[in-house]
Amino acid sequence: MVWFVLVVALPLSLSLGGNALAKQPGRSLPQAASCPYGFYRSGDRCLSTPGSTRKAVERVGTSCPLGWFSSGSYCVRYR
Repeated sequence: MVWFVLVVALPLSLSLGGNALAKQPGRSLPQAASCPYGFYRSGDRCLSTPGSTRKAVERVGTSCPLGWFSSGSYCVRYR
């Protein structure tokens, strides 16, 4: 039973219910006041710069999770 919890249930619960900021980092985001670092405005969206692998999500709360930095109203993942 302990094996099941550590190997199957815990990783599954972390991937399904983990930090909302880390869920589905995007290369196309709804535009807020300004686009985050490494993104540019296209219509009402923020798109990642061509060739960039940078990911960003809308920030929830006042800080970003470990490995991300704040850029406007977004959190951008370090490379």
